[in-house]
Amino acid sequence: MGLFRHSGVSVESWVEIERDTPVQYEVDHLNDRATLFFGQNANFVLHLGGENLRDVADLAARAHAELDAPQCGAAGERTTP
Repeated sequence: MGLFRHSGVSVESWVEIERDTPVQYEVDHLNDRATLFFGQNANFVLHLGGENLRDVADLAARAHAELDAPQCGAAGERTTP
């Protein structure tokens, strides 16, 4: 049972993943689900249906692109570091 449930998300805990954290995954084709494992002993596990996995991947791709983009100036213009 999660700490709380709201809007379709069951929250278990806060997780921060360090650089070089071991990651792996398993795919259940029959049930259209993927399980992502993080940490040496699978300390954090994320179970996702196919559509949710696409949503998380798209969200991560957008965040990654923004991290790689030059910072915006005060007027919303792109500036170089």
